Amino acid sequence: MKKATRSLIGEHDFSSFQSVGSPKRTAVRKVTRAEWKRSPDGLLRFEIEANGFLKQMVRAIVGTLVEVGKKKITPEQFREILDSRDRKKAGPTAPAHGLFLKEVKY
Repeated sequence: MKKATRSLIGEHDFSSFQSVGSPKRTAVRKVTRAEWKRSPDGLLRFEIEANGFLKQMVRAIVGTLVEVGKKKITPEQFREILDSRDRKKAGPTAPAHGLFLKEVKY
């Protein structure tokens, strides 16, 4: 999952990870940090920083990265999904519980 996560860094079109029918003019966003952290109690936490997010973008990314962790797709296939700009190729949308906005920077 860490290898696949690294492919998120930089400026990309995140159409593969946005909710279908999102009204945004462009799906291009710049991710400056994306990483997995393990808490002392063993839970995995995903943290991401970007200049903006699309509707359900983070949930779709996490759902697809979990598919990598389950070995259903490879890190290389994850990159292909990102590059495809096709939401149908990405994994499921992760549930919203546990998701929160930590900070907004200007």
